[in-house]
Amino acid sequence: MKLKSIAAASVVALTALSSHAADTDWGQHDLLESALGLTAGGVFFDTFSFSLGAQSDVASSVTSLGAIGAGTYSLFSVGGDGMVGTADDVGFGAWTFAGAPSVHSVSLAAGSYYYSVFGLASGTAAYSINSAAAATPVPEPETYALLGAGLGVIGFVVSRRRRER
Repeated sequence: MKLKSIAAASVVALTALSSHAADTDWGQHDLLESALGLTAGGVFFDTFSFSLGAQSDVASSVTSLGAIGAGTYSLFSVGGDGMVGTADDVGFGAWTFAGAPSVHSVSLAAGSYYYSVFGLASGTAAYSINSAAAATPVPEPETYALLGAGLGVIGFVVSRRRRER
């Protein structure tokens, strides 16, 4: 009976050594967020959660250094239960990464979101995830008032020219 317990503990310990997971909360997304992930090898699965106070255009990329195979990262919204990684989360994109970065952009409403980064490293490796958020410009009421006034002036000038003919 003691041998089974030792074997089970050994399997758990070896699994923990060959993989790691990190959960990072960026809080309210600043203009630029960045994080570095390091691994001595094996499977890694990290999450980076953040929230947006207003509709924003979000651009992200992942750069890897070292032997990372099957590197992917995805963007999800946190579902109604408020928990990361559950069945009610909605995906907004999934991308692969290897070496040099490719930038991926999405437009997101105010709310809570997270990136999940997954990979398999055959040795010591690192990756960097970068995310930039810029609030989508929303026209102010004064902009609409100026547009209406401009259209009104153009209409007045056109009608006056027609009367002069």
